[in-house]
Amino acid sequence: MIKQGLWSLTKFGFAGGAFFVSLSAIAGFLAFALWPLDIFNHFQPIIFPLSAILFVISAVFAKHQPFKGMVLSFCAVGFVASSLVIIPELVGAYRHNSADKQIYAETDRRLMTFNIYAKNENLDGLFASIQEQDPDILFIQEYWSWHRQGLEKRITNILPYAVHCQGGKRSFLGVYSKYPLKEIAGHDCIDSLSAEQRTSIIALQVQDEIPFNVVTTHFDWPIPADRQQRQMGVVAKVLNKIEGPLLFGGDFNSTPFSYAFKNLVSSTNMERAVWLLPTWPAPPTYPVDMPPWLQLDHILTRGGVTVGLPHRGENGGSDHFPLIVDFKIDSEAAD
Repeated sequence: MIKQGLWSLTKFGFAGGAFFVSLSAIAGFLAFALWPLDIFNHFQPIIFPLSAILFVISAVFAKHQPFKGMVLSFCAVGFVASSLVIIPELVGAYRHNSADKQIYAETDRRLMTFNIYAKNENLDGLFASIQEQDPDILFIQEYWSWHRQGLEKRITNILPYAVHCQGGKRSFLGVYSKYPLKEIAGHDCIDSLSAEQRTSIIALQVQDEIPFNVVTTHFDWPIPADRQQRQMGVVAKVLNKIEGPLLFGGDFNSTPFSYAFKNLVSSTNMERAVWLLPTWPAPPTYPVDMPPWLQLDHILTRGGVTVGLPHRGENGGSDHFPLIVDFKIDSEAAD
């Protein structure tokens, strides 16, 4: 009797799990029509394999109808819905990463974007990570005032030009450069701890031999969804007013499976420099070490910017891995 009861409880638990995973996958797919559902797309790296695993388990071990047919149907629908979100990303990553490697040998500049983690006290590790990569342009997020006090002198020894923001929760930003920087339209950076501005936008022209533009920000979490949507809309307007070569990067707090992220890319006519390269979490920040499984950090380009294959750097105690991409500015596009 007890054994039968436990078995029934297990079956109902399994069916409930399959139903939840399938609903999550379907909700994520339908987010193009109802944007608050987009939150489920940030978990597609879990939903996709889990729906496949549940389908196989139910097909092999479930023996009785209608239980077996019900669970199989749930898992199949969920797997198909998740596939419609996941597969375009896999195809895009394959095309990007298998492109003609000859163009990568021609890159002569390097961009690094790095969420250094607000609670990270390993300043030596952070600087070692930056120094190792030797970027020409450096974006920093969660760059709190005490980080800045401990890192500013060391970073400006290798990247002498800098712009900083501090204000609201996501406004702690920094941009460092080997070349002079000039603020451009859209720059919305407050450098005051008393400011209430929650996020900031750093928009600059890099006055290199061939000038180009850079923009960085730090988006809020996708919950509540409307807040991140508004922020992306503001940034999109800034990006669309900038003419000439442009590189935009930072911590988007959004995976590439998100419709909001995809709309940001398409509405600004930009190209992704990074495809399916997870940047979070980075150990040993959390009690249990996990491999990175979410790409929350991104780099986008437009206007005659040739990019090489991106890579991750050392995390230096941060919960994010930094993203690094080599690039070259097309002189004809810059004219």
